[in-house]
Amino acid sequence: MSEKLIVRDWQKIRAWLEPRIQRGQVRLISLDIFDTLLARCVEPPEIVQHAVCRKVGHSIGIAPAIVWQARQEAEQELRSEAVAAGFDHECRYVDLAPRWMDKLFREHDLSLGRFMCQTELSLEDASLHVKPEARVFMDWVREQGVKMVAVSDMYLNGDLMAELLGRKGLLHYFDQVFVSADYQEGKYTGKLFRRMLQQQAQQAAQVVHIGDNPVSDRRMACREGIQGVWLYEKKELRRRERLALSHRMAQRGSIWVGRHFFEAVQTRIHQDDSLNPRNFFFRYGRDVLGPAFSVFMQGLQERLQQQAKNGQAVEKLLFVARDGFLFERMYRELDEQLPSEYVYLSRKVITAAAVAKGLTHEQAIVAFYNPKQHGLESVCKVYGLPQEKLQPLAKEYGFNDFAEPIHDWQDVRLHNFLRDHQVQAIIRRVGQKHRDLLQRYLEQVGFFAHKRVALVDIGWNGTVQKFLKQAFGERNDFPALHGYYFAFVPKLYADFGDNNVCEGIVHDSRRGNACERIPAEFEEIFEQGARSHEATTIGYRECEGRIEPVLKPDSAPDRQAELRCNASVARMQEGIRCHWEHFRAVQQLTGYASQQLLPYVHGVLERAVVYPTREETRELTRLVHTEDFGHDHVLELGNQALGLRDLLRPRGLVQKLELSAWRYALFDGIPTGVANFAFRMMYLHTVKK
Repeated sequence: MSEKLIVRDWQKIRAWLEPRIQRGQVRLISLDIFDTLLARCVEPPEIVQHAVCRKVGHSIGIAPAIVWQARQEAEQELRSEAVAAGFDHECRYVDLAPRWMDKLFREHDLSLGRFMCQTELSLEDASLHVKPEARVFMDWVREQGVKMVAVSDMYLNGDLMAELLGRKGLLHYFDQVFVSADYQEGKYTGKLFRRMLQQQAQQAAQVVHIGDNPVSDRRMACREGIQGVWLYEKKELRRRERLALSHRMAQRGSIWVGRHFFEAVQTRIHQDDSLNPRNFFFRYGRDVLGPAFSVFMQGLQERLQQQAKNGQAVEKLLFVARDGFLFERMYRELDEQLPSEYVYLSRKVITAAAVAKGLTHEQAIVAFYNPKQHGLESVCKVYGLPQEKLQPLAKEYGFNDFAEPIHDWQDVRLHNFLRDHQVQAIIRRVGQKHRDLLQRYLEQVGFFAHKRVALVDIGWNGTVQKFLKQAFGERNDFPALHGYYFAFVPKLYADFGDNNVCEGIVHDSRRGNACERIPAEFEEIFEQGARSHEATTIGYRECEGRIEPVLKPDSAPDRQAELRCNASVARMQEGIRCHWEHFRAVQQLTGYASQQLLPYVHGVLERAVVYPTREETRELTRLVHTEDFGHDHVLELGNQALGLRDLLRPRGLVQKLELSAWRYALFDGIPTGVANFAFRMMYLHTVKK
């Protein structure tokens, strides 16, 4: 009589088996597949079938709900026919696909049948991972010289199951794979066990079967004389219950959709120990920036697809250096791609070209938004103007110190200086030179060769897009321009001109949602996570008939500081791309849109920016931030933490908060997160809704 075995982990199974194998009592080990060897990142399993129906429906132009209903009807008919013929309640995929197509359009399409089959396999593959402990166990069994077979109740035929096991690197462990679909006999009636014993020519007493179901894997195996072992992994059961609960809660919408989605992403990520390193920046990229940048890329893809459906398809996608670098790398990994290119543009080269017709007051004051501005010296650096030629003229209007900060933007001296014809002549000559080189570079990358072009960048003010329109908007072949930004906060400019559209995907301040403003609370970390390791573009030069970008030299002080941070940024980007890989797989399974995921992503960013851990504050404030607006300034992300005494000095406290790049990190020295919470509530009540 077989024992009533309930075992809680693979180590205990091994301990029970080892003496019996040594005594020659076990000749064959039979293993269940699903939830025993393979675990899912989504529950319930029907999520995979719904995902298949979405892809099939998209392919043939039929609503997924109709495709799902047709599948259900076909499957139920086949199972009923099997029972009527004296078989178990089973269905074979080889029969299901033709019947399914009959339900949809009364004809068989071989190419569609292959598409259905491969889609089913691919999505099953995406949803499954091998339990590490199970693989260790199978390696040990093979070392003992004991044969193994796989036995599963599944509608996929044996050849499809073999392919799935092969994709997971498990097929070579098994002498044979027994699937209920092949014989229309299930474990739950014991018939599949009999079939296995017959074909393997084994005595039942010398066979052990291991599985997660107490009825079909233990009781029915024991009824056939096989030693059935119920693998009762409590932690795994709780994980599956939690995933199923997340799925049910996701039906309610709101933040639960994102919770369900990213729980599945984390499940996939944490199956491989090598993806959970100790390096802080990898983990921060994977777990904080990864969700935000991945949702941005999904939102970008959705908008491009929608434009195509509306008959306004973008013809070329330009990822703007330097903060479009990572987005361009992520875009390359998508299945559907438009013609795209990484272009060497920067605020400095664009603004320099924009003054080919002279410098307006509106343009000049752009330089004064920098809190470290030095008056006319900053204007020259921003627009690439010759200080040595303009400085003598500035003295005539009272600017004795060319680097004197200009806090009154309506300063009469500034207006008079800009009205000077000699000043404007110098500016126009330099601006025209910059414009000519930039124009040739844009022609080289095909900017003017398309009717609709999209720019992709980290965003904020849309300066590049604004000044491109100013510099070249009069050309007849200037394209309709779409700017898709991670975050768009147009503080500097209100009017971008006709056919010049900007949108922030993760955050757009024009939407008036204070809760999504969190990226604007720590802009620098998002720029760090997205930027190229190269220096910023400061100009162009002609080389053998082509226009090449000129990058800031590595000897520049701010570039030196940046180089010291590149290794940390590289690890952060490795983490982001790791997340992106798993994000794409889960998106295929769930079908959620970016808008459904954004509330949860905003919550993730809120936690990271407003309530950072001590480790996050310590590590991130070691980074330095540079900007490409003509200056060599370095912005230290870290400032001296506030203490309890600072709270008693309101004026000094406000000044420190205003000058800090990451205000919430200043509260690191204050116990608990009460100060962070209070400051956040005060901000949310004062910010324009």
